[in-house]
Amino acid sequence: MTPALPPPSPPPSVPACVMQAAADYTLPPRALLAVWATEGGKPGTVSRNRNGTADHGPFQINTLWVTRLSAQYGVTADMLIHDLCWSARAAAYILRFEINAAGGSFWDGIGHYHSRTPALKTGYIARVYRNSLRF
Repeated sequence: MTPALPPPSPPPSVPACVMQAAADYTLPPRALLAVWATEGGKPGTVSRNRNGTADHGPFQINTLWVTRLSAQYGVTADMLIHDLCWSARAAAYILRFEINAAGGSFWDGIGHYHSRTPALKTGYIARVYRNSLRF
C-alpha cells in the first residue's frame, strides 16, 4: 500500500503589492501567483535566453518588455530585477495586455506571456495551470 502524500505546504506569505497588482489589472490573484511560481525568478535574477534576450527579476520580464516599459513608463531593468513589487506590477500589466490582445482569451494570454510559438505556449499554459492548483 502506498502511503498518503503529505498535504501541500501553505503558500508563502504573499506581499500585498502582488495582490494589488492582480486587482489593478483585473486578474485572478491565483493566476499571477501561478505565473510567478512558473517563472521561478527571485529578486536579483537575470536569466539569459538562447535568442539573445534575457528575463529579469522575480517574474522574469523579457528584455523586449523591459525596453517597452522603460520607454513608455520609465520602469527600468534594475527596478524589475531587484524589486518584487515592480516585477509583479509589470507582470500583471503584461498579462492584461496579452489577454486583451488575445481577444479576452485568458489562457491564450497566459501562454503569450511566455511565447507565441504554439508548442511553447501550450506547455507553459499547462505548467501555469498546475502551479495554480497550489493556491
